[in-house]
Amino acid sequence: MSQKKVDNYRAGKYGRSKAARKERIIDKLEILAWIAICVAMVGWIGFSAYAKIEAKEASTVTETVMDTSAIDNYVSGLSSDAE
Repeated sequence: MSQKKVDNYRAGKYGRSKAARKERIIDKLEILAWIAICVAMVGWIGFSAYAKIEAKEASTVTETVMDTSAIDNYVSGLSSDAE
């Protein structure tokens, strides 16, 4: 090998650890960013579902008042006819 190739190899060898460390840090930051994105999406979907369920429950509450005296009179008339 020529001296130029040897010098290039040595320079690359000394810089490998720094480059590898930098690449590992960048990889970890990318993974952290993806995790943050996924957590945000899951939170958003959960909040949206919760809001829709709460809105549905709030809109379905109704109170109905009925006068059942006519039915009571009819049933009591049937029971008195049977005796």
